[in-house]
Amino acid sequence: MTSLLHIWKNRVSKIFDNPAAVVPFFKKRLVYNRVADLYISQYQTIHFLNYNETIESIINNNLSIVRFGDDVFDMILGIGLYFDGWHQTYDSKLATRLKEVLSSSEDKLLVCFNPEFILKTKADFVAEGIGEQYHFWTNSKIFLKDYVHFNQTYGSALSFQERYNDKIDYGRILRYMSKKNLIIVTSNTKRFGGRIFGKTTDYIDGPPSNAWKSYDEILRRVLQVASRYNKEEVLIMSSLGPTSKVMIFDLVKNGYTGWDIGQLFDIALHKII
Repeated sequence: MTSLLHIWKNRVSKIFDNPAAVVPFFKKRLVYNRVADLYISQYQTIHFLNYNETIESIINNNLSIVRFGDDVFDMILGIGLYFDGWHQTYDSKLATRLKEVLSSSEDKLLVCFNPEFILKTKADFVAEGIGEQYHFWTNSKIFLKDYVHFNQTYGSALSFQERYNDKIDYGRILRYMSKKNLIIVTSNTKRFGGRIFGKTTDYIDGPPSNAWKSYDEILRRVLQVASRYNKEEVLIMSSLGPTSKVMIFDLVKNGYTGWDIGQLFDIALHKII
């Protein structure tokens, strides 16, 4: 009962963020859930790297990475994001910037999605006993076509999550990090205990929620710290929800390498400390 109340509290909060969100909210549940599978065939020819190919590609080629789930389309459609105690309220400028990142064809940026869910039918979800998760991916199936380049290679967004990728080579990742001047951007950086993971490690604290409101200041601080080092030796690792995706994109345009690393900090912290 508590969980159900929490879910509905979040849904109501999204409507308060942006009352117009009620339209895409009900469209997703009443329309998109019924037609999303019709779009799967449009993505069959896209080259998606698997989990370990994704990790190897960004390490071998010194690439930046941004990762997109279905939630990005909620934001683009006008719906704020709420997960447990974390949230990012809807912001039209953020939505516009996310469209820009989604459409990116930057050579040094690997954009990642969830092909293991986008290419799965509703019947597949049900057969695997996860039918309740189907509606999480309907937006991606319907709207991804408006942003991808069908001749471009994309990565897998869940590459750093052990639940999906049980063959993560943490040693490989740590060796790569050890050669970099790391800048870690996230909330509650004190949990790292000041640990040095690279040649140097700088920490920049961001807010626990609604990081987009502080974006200009966060980016300014990142660029200020990064300017101390050679660009080729800097790696910025960020976990600030959708704000990280825009920041990594802007950092790439400034000649830096950045990883929108998300839950790696929380899921794998015990493996790398």
